[in-house]
Amino acid sequence: MLDLGRKLLYNICERVFFTPARSYNAYEREFDMNNPIKNILSALAVVAVLFTPSYVAIANYVTAQNAPVEKASVSKLVITDPAGKEFDLDSDDARSAATIASFVELNDHSVEQTSLPEPLVGTDYFEFRFFTYDRESVYKYYFTSDPSEAYFVDNGGKAYRITEADASAFLSTEYARCLYDTTTFPTLTVSGEAINPDTASWVYETYSGDYVPLGDITLGTAPEKVHQMKGAFALNFDIEPDFCTVTISDKGNVVYSDLYANIANASLEGKTIDVTVEAKWYETEDKARYGEAVYKFKAKILLPAVFYLGETEIEPGEFVVITAKNVDDPSGITFASEPDIGFTPKFYTDGDYSRALIPIGMDFTGESVKMTFTYGEVTQDVILDITPKEFGSSSFDADASVVAQTRSEAALKAFHDATDPLLTTSSGTPLWEGAFIEALDQSLFDSKAAFIKRGFGRYVKIAATSEVYRNDGVDYYVANGKQVLAANNGTVVFAGYLDYSGYTVIIDHGLGLKTWYCNMDATNVQVNQSVTKGESIGVSGNTGFTSNPGVHVTTTVFDVPVCPYSLWENGVVME
Repeated sequence: MLDLGRKLLYNICERVFFTPARSYNAYEREFDMNNPIKNILSALAVVAVLFTPSYVAIANYVTAQNAPVEKASVSKLVITDPAGKEFDLDSDDARSAATIASFVELNDHSVEQTSLPEPLVGTDYFEFRFFTYDRESVYKYYFTSDPSEAYFVDNGGKAYRITEADASAFLSTEYARCLYDTTTFPTLTVSGEAINPDTASWVYETYSGDYVPLGDITLGTAPEKVHQMKGAFALNFDIEPDFCTVTISDKGNVVYSDLYANIANASLEGKTIDVTVEAKWYETEDKARYGEAVYKFKAKILLPAVFYLGETEIEPGEFVVITAKNVDDPSGITFASEPDIGFTPKFYTDGDYSRALIPIGMDFTGESVKMTFTYGEVTQDVILDITPKEFGSSSFDADASVVAQTRSEAALKAFHDATDPLLTTSSGTPLWEGAFIEALDQSLFDSKAAFIKRGFGRYVKIAATSEVYRNDGVDYYVANGKQVLAANNGTVVFAGYLDYSGYTVIIDHGLGLKTWYCNMDATNVQVNQSVTKGESIGVSGNTGFTSNPGVHVTTTVFDVPVCPYSLWENGVVME
């Protein structure tokens, strides 16, 4: 084995070093068979000689990777500022190539340091990635607004101090913009939201005293967004302009064009307006920036909410309309009453207003109600006076079998199952027009062929059972087969037969106001059908809980029965 090893070593030496052929015996004489340690050392020496070129190659590669970049070899430079913004420079572009060369020269002018100054360790830096044909070199540059304290760390981790002249030159470039507060364009805020300029120009001062134009400004805002202004038109700049004008258009018509300082003279209540703001910041010796900008946006002036009643005095069993101005979200209105009327109004948007109907139950005995409305920062008390009213009484002589059938537990349950869901829903739009009419043709009343048998709110005693109830509507006496008319415009929400109410039609007039027509002999309308005031919806009859031919008409505001008498004369008093 030892002999084989000696022969192998001979062949390696001959082939690698191209030495003249020597006899194997000559090499053999160099090995001492009686001294193995000597032989091992000789072999190691040979191996070291063989692998020295590899060691040298590796060392040269590492040195080359960490070697300073040369401007002639840089094909691309990517700069990332501390804020994360990237700048791509390609040597194929003449301007970029010159910039790359200037940064390489900056490196060459710098002085090597033992280490990066302690105050800079762990602070933000500019990352420069130099690309050559065979490698990428990442340098870290530590610049501040003070050019006398600028450093960089090269690809190999060595620290260098940048000359003040080179650092000052860098601070005047666009790449150093993030180091200056003065590069931030003045912010216009409307109702807590920033508005970007539509067009702008801006110049800021660098360390060297030069003024540099600000480029790539983010321009424009969401054109359809309407900015809500509470109480008055107001603009807020973080840097007040030296000159500012405002032009305001309402549906294409200019309603204001003057200095912002005079805007208080403009009447802009509740309008959605188009706004153009022109602002200027002048160049002066004590300013490190100047420029101008044009801002465009939509706005709406939100004045404090105001609540008022359509009527200030009613009787028990009647209702009032409450109107709110300057309310964008009616669902945000809260309500309280003293004494408690047991009803919470539901507001609907009606054009530029919000409206709700508020009924006072027929059993109310107080002289007034204090109603408190709250919306946003506004809380307003409204007083409604109540005129006491006496309600009469009468008897109901229905047959005991009719009473038993129509007022049975099953009949009442079926009635409530069908109609209760209708008590909480309504069109948000007033569908009625003008005064309401009675449910029968006027000629019938003129000829005494029809008349009110029991009026609204009466105490009615059922003769067969001695039970007393309050009449929630108006009971008309009229012969069978007479046309029953819609009291006003609306939408049919129920049409059908129920044991308790007989043939029944319910019409929704909007804002919670409905009319109910019961005890008819037949109906001739369908659910979801639109009807007009005076249109036939069925014929009088004697079905359900009744004792005579006719029709029972009830008016409700949601689940509260209300008296229809004032509706026949005045309609719904809105304002």
